[in-house]
Amino acid sequence: MRPLPRPLWILVGLFGSLLLGSTPAAAVEYRLLVASIFDATLVSFVSPPELVNGASGPGLERVEKSLDSGRIDLGAMPAGRPLVSVAADVAKAWGAVPVPSVLPARGDTGRWDEVRWQGSPGERSIWMVRASTNARPQSVRRLTLEGIGPVRQYQPYVFTGNERLAVLQMPQALINHYESRGNLWEKWVGNGLSLDGGIAAVVARSNNALSPDSVYLIVKQTAQPTTYRTVVSWSDREIDREGIDVPQIMNNGRH
Repeated sequence: MRPLPRPLWILVGLFGSLLLGSTPAAAVEYRLLVASIFDATLVSFVSPPELVNGASGPGLERVEKSLDSGRIDLGAMPAGRPLVSVAADVAKAWGAVPVPSVLPARGDTGRWDEVRWQGSPGERSIWMVRASTNARPQSVRRLTLEGIGPVRQYQPYVFTGNERLAVLQMPQALINHYESRGNLWEKWVGNGLSLDGGIAAVVARSNNALSPDSVYLIVKQTAQPTTYRTVVSWSDREIDREGIDVPQIMNNGRH
């Protein structure tokens, strides 16, 4: 058999490359479990060292297991704080991909709210815990995060330009402003948020003392099916934790 001319080999190679390039990568299934509890309930499970920012420990694991089994009473869980998805334009402003479809929970998650979705490794997805208007208590006090490592407890802090944080606190009005401009991640969040654990959070601090905070959960999708968990603890608003002066921040030249 005569060998194919060189131009034909080039065409065959190009055609094969196109076929390979058009084959979609296999999607991976992810789960996110979220629960809201009163801060006093969370504190009752843990020892003082586990309340240090970034700490892990058996008390935090007991919180998760009690939510798994339903042993935490519904009376210890403030109502009206569902886990919800975000619109495509909001996801884009956070540097995340919109989740096109969510698989229904199978009803085996105890006290958790759950979402399941198919995604591509390396991309980010985003979810919200959005409290209903005038819900009480209004203030997010702590969060536990579990992704690719052990469950850890964090308090929300403002990024000061030093090390990145797993849980950031930002004014809701500032978030709304840069979401509408489509560059929130580029201008603010990407500089200060750490996704080393596979999941991180931004607490949107309400600038109305009578309105509740919100929580944005950012997931970094891994190469393997992964279950991410977050517990949000709530308490009444504290005067010494009032939000930052939003107009001053927004006029500091970082538009």
